[in-house]
Amino acid sequence: MSIILEHHIRLEPLGQYESEVRRLFQETFLMGKPLGFPLDEVGLYEELSLAWYLTNAAHLGAVALRDDEVVGYALVCADPVAYDEWLAKVAKKLTRRVFTRLVTFRLSARSRKFYRLRFLDSLTVWKSRKRLPIDVGAHVHMNIKEGERSGAVALALLGHIDHVCRDHGVTSWIGEINASLGSRERALARVLGEIIAIEPNRTFTDLMGHPVNRLTVRRDL
Repeated sequence: MSIILEHHIRLEPLGQYESEVRRLFQETFLMGKPLGFPLDEVGLYEELSLAWYLTNAAHLGAVALRDDEVVGYALVCADPVAYDEWLAKVAKKLTRRVFTRLVTFRLSARSRKFYRLRFLDSLTVWKSRKRLPIDVGAHVHMNIKEGERSGAVALALLGHIDHVCRDHGVTSWIGEINASLGSRERALARVLGEIIAIEPNRTFTDLMGHPVNRLTVRRDL
């Protein structure tokens, strides 16, 4: 069912817009911009990032449209245990593929550096999550097209996330946001909730050419 909001923004269920979600993921890969180089095994990396939400949790997500163009999406996971089990399997598959390319000299230098940094970032995230509160019932991802980040689209998707979580008995959720060093922390805390962890994002720092942090935000409903 469509939800019509102000500013000519319309929310639609996620399922029927899978191709648009994938395209927006690619176009905004690097803090609102495309990655900028051909990444080896990019298809499997995309599956690692999106497939759970587009299949197991498609009924929880939503896309935001302005004039019939998808300008943002929200992905919601309300079953963290099942998600972690799925993620481990796909991550192992991607690791095997990348390692095979590496030992057979079919992994480009840029891809090699990307996956090395992503592995280090994954270890940081894993260690950080072990220190997070255990009473958080869901995690979310929100992505918005460059040029549409002034607030209306984000607020519409945020409202959807809160509504879905409440419907599933979830009283708090966490999300991760990449931000240039020293920017956005106060604004994010004011709009979203409490920032409970700040960790360096090695991958994006390297690709952007300046420090980028990964902010973990908790929102209580």
